[in-house]
Amino acid sequence: KMYFINSGRVEVSTKDGFKATTEQGDCFGEGALLHSDAIRSATIRTITPVHAIEISREYFEKFLADGIDVKLSLREKDKMRKRQRAKSILNMQQNMVTNVTKKGGHIYRHGDTGNDLYILEEGVVDVKIDKHTVFSVQPGELFGEHSLMFGMPRNNSATCATKECKYHVMLATDLFKLLESHPSVKDSLRDICLRREFMKALVFA
Repeated sequence: KMYFINSGRVEVSTKDGFKATTEQGDCFGEGALLHSDAIRSATIRTITPVHAIEISREYFEKFLADGIDVKLSLREKDKMRKRQRAKSILNMQQNMVTNVTKKGGHIYRHGDTGNDLYILEEGVVDVKIDKHTVFSVQPGELFGEHSLMFGMPRNNSATCATKECKYHVMLATDLFKLLESHPSVKDSLRDICLRREFMKALVFA
């Protein structure tokens, strides 16, 4: 089953230590219905009294059969939640160094060897190819994942776009240890990476 929240608020938690809340207008439980193993990836606990609509698998599958757009939307929501969980798990790691770069400074350059993953705490970082900005990184987001996921030199440059950028640095060795024990994080990082590669392709299309 999956559920739509009419009123109230619930807490979502996973074995990895991720926690978040969701409330009226949102849904939960769709992940198990979208995947063949049908295994729950999170625990849901009510924070307030909750009124929710329960949707059975049978009705869910009929609902999806009526429109491909609905299925894509739910799959995207499922992937988005997994990306958020991955970022949360990365943020909880202890062996990271904090650095600060001033406006216009490079955090890394195109062609550099990729030995680190970065998580932005303050400021905005522009990721560029030549002079073209492909995307901007906001606080709480990660960057620099491409080189580590594919074992290649940096294929873009990361520059601080605000007065100051504060970010955490995770060594490749620490990241790979984390990915061994959290396969879902690896899948989410790969998803983030592929989405950004698509954005790079669009810039030069």
